[in-house]
Amino acid sequence: MDGSFAYFTIKDRLPQILTRVIDTLHRHKNEFFEEHGEKGVEAEKRAISFLSKLRNELQTDKPVTPLEDELPDAVLWNQYLDYQRNLPNGSGEPSWFQSPWLFIECYMYRRIHAALALNPPIDNFDVFKEGKAQNFFESQEAIIALCTYFQELVKNIKDLEEKQLQEELFKLLQVSLWGNKCDLSFSAGDDSSQKSSPLQSLESMVPYILVNDMEKVWLLLVNAKRNRTEGSNVRVDLILDNAGFELVSDLVLADFLLSSKLADEVYFHGKSIPWYVSDTTKNDFNWTIKQLGSANHMWMSRCGINWEGNLKKGAWVFRDHMFWTLPHDFSSMSEVAPDLHAELQKSNLLLFKGDLNYRKLTGDRKWEHSVPFHQALNKFHPAPLCSLRTLKSDTQVGLKPGQVLLQGGILIFRQLIELQKLEIQSGKLKESHDHVLLDIPVTREQMNHYRAAAETAQSELAALSVKYDCAQSELLKLRSSMISKEASFQELKAEAESCKENNARLMSRLLSLQTQIQETEEELHVLAASKNQAELTAQLAHKENLELKEKLHEKSAKLNKYLNACEEDMTQASKISKAYEELLTDLSGFLDIDIREKEKPQEHLTSKVSEICKENVTLKDQVAALQEAVNMESKANRETIMRLVSEVAKEQKKAAGYYQDMEKLSKDLDSAIKKRQSLEMEIRNLQEKLTVNQKALDTSKQELHNLKKSSRELDASLKSSREEARTAQSSLEAFKVEIATLLSCGSVIVKPSENTILERIQQINCKEENKEIMVSQLETKLAKLTKALENQTRLYHEALERSRTAERCSEDFHNQLKHLQEELLTGDLMQDGLKLEKQKYLKFLEQLNEKMKLGSLAAEVGFDMTMDMILARVEQLVKLEGDAVVENKTVAYSLRRKLKAQKEKLESRELHMNLLRQKISQLEEEKQVRTALAVERDEANLTVRKLHKMIERLQKQLDLAREANTDLKAKLSETSELKIKTLEQNRTIEELSKSQGKLERMKEKAEKQLKSAKSELRLKEREATENKEKNKNMLEAVTSEMKVLKTTLAELAKRERQLADFREVVSQMLGLNTASLALPDYEIITRLDGLIHSHQHHFFPCVCLRNVARTPEEQQGNVQLLH
Repeated sequence: MDGSFAYFTIKDRLPQILTRVIDTLHRHKNEFFEEHGEKGVEAEKRAISFLSKLRNELQTDKPVTPLEDELPDAVLWNQYLDYQRNLPNGSGEPSWFQSPWLFIECYMYRRIHAALALNPPIDNFDVFKEGKAQNFFESQEAIIALCTYFQELVKNIKDLEEKQLQEELFKLLQVSLWGNKCDLSFSAGDDSSQKSSPLQSLESMVPYILVNDMEKVWLLLVNAKRNRTEGSNVRVDLILDNAGFELVSDLVLADFLLSSKLADEVYFHGKSIPWYVSDTTKNDFNWTIKQLGSANHMWMSRCGINWEGNLKKGAWVFRDHMFWTLPHDFSSMSEVAPDLHAELQKSNLLLFKGDLNYRKLTGDRKWEHSVPFHQALNKFHPAPLCSLRTLKSDTQVGLKPGQVLLQGGILIFRQLIELQKLEIQSGKLKESHDHVLLDIPVTREQMNHYRAAAETAQSELAALSVKYDCAQSELLKLRSSMISKEASFQELKAEAESCKENNARLMSRLLSLQTQIQETEEELHVLAASKNQAELTAQLAHKENLELKEKLHEKSAKLNKYLNACEEDMTQASKISKAYEELLTDLSGFLDIDIREKEKPQEHLTSKVSEICKENVTLKDQVAALQEAVNMESKANRETIMRLVSEVAKEQKKAAGYYQDMEKLSKDLDSAIKKRQSLEMEIRNLQEKLTVNQKALDTSKQELHNLKKSSRELDASLKSSREEARTAQSSLEAFKVEIATLLSCGSVIVKPSENTILERIQQINCKEENKEIMVSQLETKLAKLTKALENQTRLYHEALERSRTAERCSEDFHNQLKHLQEELLTGDLMQDGLKLEKQKYLKFLEQLNEKMKLGSLAAEVGFDMTMDMILARVEQLVKLEGDAVVENKTVAYSLRRKLKAQKEKLESRELHMNLLRQKISQLEEEKQVRTALAVERDEANLTVRKLHKMIERLQKQLDLAREANTDLKAKLSETSELKIKTLEQNRTIEELSKSQGKLERMKEKAEKQLKSAKSELRLKEREATENKEKNKNMLEAVTSEMKVLKTTLAELAKRERQLADFREVVSQMLGLNTASLALPDYEIITRLDGLIHSHQHHFFPCVCLRNVARTPEEQQGNVQLLH
């Protein structure tokens, strides 16, 4: 319906979202080219054409077409589209404006995903990532406040009582609820971040909660904790909505549930594809936790690290399912996604976040506001569930009759099983109470009295009910007025806080600029130090080059000396060989022998000389016979022969010496040749090193030049940043002055300082509570302040954009300078072409005017024909022609696109022409005559062509130089790496040699120790064998002695027995009692003495021994004698 929020969404918000998506793809064109090359750019063009076609379908109310991709959910989407077509109350073919709002919105996001998924290699690109990241970074203050509050809470969570835990749970539930305001799909991609801490305004926002069942949530969690068994866990499932601040608030809530032991595990359910601009995907979930873990703030990083630990431990689990991005209601989950339904049944509590989940829970139907929530769920109840949602659509259930619906937040909880238990318990209580009442006896009088009292009470109750209704209506009016006043007051407070926050942001930005300036100064110092180091390295390289040149000169001089000496040796050897050959030829001539064809002429000559000697001996014999006749002749012959023999021996010795000299010379020649080769190799190496060092010098010079350039650029950027900082400081001071002037009224003068401004704002806030007039004045002032702040922020953003554009322009100018010279040549041609195109365009407009019958059109570029007139004419043609509407629409749309494209082309060409006109105007100021201009143009063209050729040559030379530089750099890096490797290898070789020496010493010591140990072991073995033998001998002796002792002991035992028997017999014979007491020996001996004495007195006289005292030894001797 026209005027509804759904119509506004599809008409305005969805096209805005599509244009933002196309814009983000276009802005990332360079990134796609850098990552994927031409394939990425082509994929980006295809995706943009797909999305622009989709936008055209939406705006022209085309039919909704089935999905043609092969993604996993395409079949389910097409089945749902068939279901929409076959609805009994439907209008046949569903179109964009004639279909359910929820289905159309989901369908658009699914088509956006298809536009990217069907165009690899950019199929994994998230078009909404920038907005989600911006929302996160712009909500930093609120996130810091929430994380610090939570970490302080966790420190003392073990000491909290049950009531305090309940209050903290309610706080975090409300933070999670109001975090749902940060929805980018609701704001069509505009800023929707949480600027301030939500904890400060929780109490003031409580009246805006329409349905509050947080106590039931608490009871459910406490009962689940108490009733769990040993092997079971209390599980809470969070169905996520938006990324950014809302996701952080959900993560804090989940961590609180674990820390307070209200839950043992938390399952997060997100979207599998980018959805509804800001909905949470797996990448967003992981990115948020990583950003928090790597944050500079202590409590933020602590939260991020703890949450990563929860994921690793398995206390937190993230799941994404295809069903969350389907258009189906949740009541059809058991049929469409039974696996997800079974997974949710394992949970003790389901927390559904956001407006979209609420609409899918209730089927997105136009329910009466008083319909119960469990009825709207349409039998969807896998587990006890709770919905946290701020109102962004018309769907609303679960309100009390007469309750006013506000644009606020809602917290709905329904737990059907617990409610049934409560009803059953209440029923039992009623029955027991009725039973008690029935047992009491009642009389008629009492009954009449009770009836009369009841009637009077009923009448009073009816009057009171009427009064109560009136009072309640008045109370509702007062509440609504109070709520509106509180809302306005809260808005004023929020605006004041936003002013403070903006001031703080400006200060932080100034501080960041100062830090950037300091960093740039530090970078300049570093660059200066690196410059000095480079100069030192260049000087060292120059010195090394000079030293190498000197060494090269010395080596070349030595080489020349060696070569001269070698040549002299060669000439001497050739002279000696010639003399030796002449000697051999002379000898062969004397002996009449040919030595040329023979291999060993020396042996042949010696053999011939030996033969001659033999012949001489025979001749001696003959001469001895003829000695007498020819003594004189023989003596002369002998002398000559002896002389010849001595000369031959001498010549042989000389030949042997010459041969040895020849061998030595040949060896010296070989060594000289080897030395020459080694010297040549050294010369080549030195030349290569010289070239490498020369190239290194050139590269270092170029690097110095580049460093100078970069230092100049950095100086320029530093100056610009300082100027920006000054302008920002001045703007801040002006802003403070404006705030001070605005706050100063009458006698009260406010100084332009932060403390005085804050004190004045506090005074104004105190006065606001007294009168409504002051509130209105403050509203006007705050409006002015907000305008000033917006101007300041706009100016700041413009300054930032200007700096960025300046950087881009500086880069573009370098590229444009190369092409401007070519464009000067083609400028005239472009003008002629533009004139022809302009004439064609004017003809086209005239033809269009004649066909469309719109009236006269202006022939110039600034024509009066507007799009509204064309659309009005098109509507008339639609009404007249009827069936040809679609074709005319497509023609009009194509004409619009062509017009826009031609306008864009004209604008771009006009920009180029403006640049050319500026240059031409400079020439026109010097000479106004066209002929002179033409001559100058020709001359300029010639010079431009020459310069172009020169530039091409220079570019080729530059390319060659760059290639040479890159090669030299590569070679330098390779040589440096080789040097480093050789040094490392030398070090390792030295270390290995040292370790080898140590090992050898250790080995020698170990061998010595082994030898000593072996000798000791041998000695010990010998001693052990000797001891063993001795022990054996001893054992044998001992065993033999033991055997002897055993035999003697046995004999002694026998002897003792015999003695004991003999003693008993003697004692019996003497009349002593052996059984009564142990008789001592001396008694027996005295008795025997007496008997012997008496016996001796009878037979022969003897000496009486009775009274003689005996010692024990004597007694023992007597005993022994008795044996």
